[in-house]
Amino acid sequence: AVATTREEIAATGGGARSSAAALEPDVAIVIDVTHATDYPGIDKRRHGDYRLGGGPVLARGASVSEIVFERLADAAAAERIPYSIEAASRDTHTDAEAIFNAHRGVATALVSVPNRYMHSPNEMIALEDLDRTARLLAAFVRRLTPDTDFVPR
Repeated sequence: AVATTREEIAATGGGARSSAAALEPDVAIVIDVTHATDYPGIDKRRHGDYRLGGGPVLARGASVSEIVFERLADAAAAERIPYSIEAASRDTHTDAEAIFNAHRGVATALVSVPNRYMHSPNEMIALEDLDRTARLLAAFVRRLTPDTDFVPR
């Protein structure tokens, strides 16, 4: 496991890029928060439906490996962990891009916890979403074997 800093201030990827380049991992799962959209006035058709208590949010997009995404979704289904899917048509604005583009490329996924009132003094998350995210990561790791291949064929 690697913890990084400077994601919010470094367009270059901060510590994530250098860690991925030095470690050359086969797979990376970025853990972050995403905007909860469960409050009045938000257009869910435009921004998605991500609720506190709704479980982790799995991103799909250009920097997310389809293989890692599917393995996370399968693990969630097997463990009966509810989750939502967030479309990331371009950037995820997380460390995912820095890791995905590091070295020779890294099979990367993004798992987020819904966060209401992000970047305010009153940020709010549901503890059950943290627990479900931890359970999802543990289930994903338990399913890895020495033969697990993250290269698209």
